[in-house]
Amino acid sequence: MNYRQLLIILLLIVFFTGCSQKDNESNDKSIPVKIFLVRSESISQYIHVTGTVEADEDVILYSKVADRVKSVNVFPGQAVTENQVLVEQENSILYQGMEIANAAMKSAESQAKLAAADFERMSKLFSEKAISQQQYDQARLAYETAEHALVQAKSMYEQAKEQYENSYIKAPFDGIVAALFVEKNQTIGFGQPVVQIVSPSKMKAKVYLTGDDIYNVKIGQKVVIKFPTIPDKKYEGRVSKINTAIDKTSKSLEVEIVLLTRDKNVKSGIFGEYFIEVKHNPNSLVVPELALLPQTEIKIDRTTGLQSTLKKYFIFVIENNRAKLKEVKTGIANDGQVEITAGLNPGDSVIVVGQNIVKEGQTVIVIE
Repeated sequence: MNYRQLLIILLLIVFFTGCSQKDNESNDKSIPVKIFLVRSESISQYIHVTGTVEADEDVILYSKVADRVKSVNVFPGQAVTENQVLVEQENSILYQGMEIANAAMKSAESQAKLAAADFERMSKLFSEKAISQQQYDQARLAYETAEHALVQAKSMYEQAKEQYENSYIKAPFDGIVAALFVEKNQTIGFGQPVVQIVSPSKMKAKVYLTGDDIYNVKIGQKVVIKFPTIPDKKYEGRVSKINTAIDKTSKSLEVEIVLLTRDKNVKSGIFGEYFIEVKHNPNSLVVPELALLPQTEIKIDRTTGLQSTLKKYFIFVIENNRAKLKEVKTGIANDGQVEITAGLNPGDSVIVVGQNIVKEGQTVIVIE
C-alpha cells in the first residue's frame, strides 16, 4: 500500500467517524416537550343541528271589528293573564246595537210567555169543545209565531253581543306580549294583526336530522343549547318528540327539543345550536386530540389485488425521560378531546407539544 492509498483510507475513517458522532449527538440531544397526564374523565358524543326556538303556545290575534283603536293596554315584553284586555276598539255603536237587541229579546220573551199561556188556555177549552177548531188553530199559530220570533231575537242579541265583545281583544292564555302591530287611534280593518302572545313557560325547537343521526336519537336524550345572540351561556334541553316518519323529499326526520332552562332572553324566533347527546362514557381515558399521530397503511390483497387502507393512531409517551411511540385505539371525539380505548394507562405522560418533531427513544425535557 502506497502513501496515497493510506491517506485516502485515513480521510474516510475520519469522515465516517464524524458522521457517526453527529448522529449520536442528534439522538442524544434532548427535545423540550409539554405533556398531558392521562386521567379518567367523562366524554360525550353529540349530534349538532340548528334551528329556531318557538313558544309552545304562540298566537297572533287578529281584529274582528273594523274600527278605530280606542286604547292599547299593554306593551311588548309585558306579562299578561288569560282573558286580560290587551286592545280595545271603538265600540259605542256596537254597545247600542247590543242594548237594542237585548231589549228586543226581552220583549220577545214576554210575547212568547203570553202566547204560551193563551195557547195553553185555548188548548184546554178546545179539549172541552168550548171553542172552535179555527180559534184553537189561531192560538197555536200565535204561539208558534211568538216562539219563532223569540228564537230570532235571541240570535240577533247573541250576534250583537259577540260583535261588541270582539271589540275587546283579550289574551287567550297566560303569556308575554311578543309584538304589537297597532297603536292608539289607528283605524284598522277586519282581519288585521293586532298583537302576538307567546307562552314562555315552555319553549321548544324543531330540528331535522339526516343520515345515520336519525337512528341515534331517542326521546329523553340530553341536549346542550347555545344561542349566538346570548354568548358565553349554555342551556339545557331534552328530546321531547320524534316524528314517526322520515320526510320522503328531504330524507330528514323532525325532532322536537324542549328547553328546560327558563330565561327571558330566550324569545320565540331566536336561532340556536343544539347538541344532542347520543352517547356518554362517564369514566374514560381522555387526551387532547392534537396528541394523536395518524398513519395510513395501504394493504393489497394477494388474491384479488384489491387495495384497502387502514388508519392507525399513535401517541408519544415518556418513559425513563425518553419518547416512546405507542399505538392506541380511539373512541368518542368531542371538542378537541378524544377517548382512548386501548394503548394507554392512567398516569401516562402524553406528549402534546413537540410530538411532531421528537423521535422514538429520544431524550426529552418536560417544560411547564
